[in-house]
Amino acid sequence: PSIGPRRSRKIWVVLASVIIIVVVIAGIFYMANRSQAAPAPPTGPNVTIWDTGFCSNTGNCGYSPIPKNITSGTALTWTNTGGQPHTASECTTADTTNACPNGAGFNTSESRAFDSGTLGKGQLFTYSINTPGTYYYYCILHPWMHGTILVS
Repeated sequence: PSIGPRRSRKIWVVLASVIIIVVVIAGIFYMANRSQAAPAPPTGPNVTIWDTGFCSNTGNCGYSPIPKNITSGTALTWTNTGGQPHTASECTTADTTNACPNGAGFNTSESRAFDSGTLGKGQLFTYSINTPGTYYYYCILHPWMHGTILVS
């Protein structure tokens, strides 16, 4: 006995559905189990902005190293190595405690001394801090990302 065209079509639809479900589950498993560790801190006066392809408050994005120690007058460069856009924006007295849980640090005003603007993958931002102190910054697009610069 032969299988009718309707039954043959149903078999193909079921088979295609099973394949799609397997591919989706494999993709979810891959995303959940890939390395989510921060990269090794860069050498020199540099900060790496990193993510694992997406950025949530579960720790799959951030700045490295934290804190960053520099001497006054040093040009500090942030490099976005992640797949998501990010910023390096100084905390101010006007920022929320979620964005800047440690407060504004050395900055006692509502304006930022430094703000990278949006940095895409591979883009850099360089800024020199000339006054010793503790500077806090964060990503405006991902306010759970925080960084600290200690200037001596």
